[in-house]
Amino acid sequence: MMPVKTTRTLGIVSAVVGLVLLLITFALAYSVFASHQGALTSTDLSTNFASLLQAAVQALFLGIMGWAGSLLMIRGIDFEKVERGVGVVTFKVDKGVGIMTQQPDQEENKPKSS
Repeated sequence: MMPVKTTRTLGIVSAVVGLVLLLITFALAYSVFASHQGALTSTDLSTNFASLLQAAVQALFLGIMGWAGSLLMIRGIDFEKVERGVGVVTFKVDKGVGIMTQQPDQEENKPKSS
């Protein structure tokens, strides 16, 4: 188990990094929204496709940044809750659970019939 000071520091750092990522995400999203010029009408299909692809990539990156920031923020808050004794760890992995855990086959336990 981690010492109390390390857990608290990790929780605060995680929450602050998550908050910074969320603030950057919202600032970038607002700047993209404020600088939007509208759809440029063009008869060239490649120009229209390129602008659509650019908008999709921007939305994807903003979504990923927001998702990562919110996860870090949630984990930091969870660490603080556990530290204060008002929460439980929701992301603990139990030993023996996972891909490498092998269960005995049901066929081996059955008696053989002739």
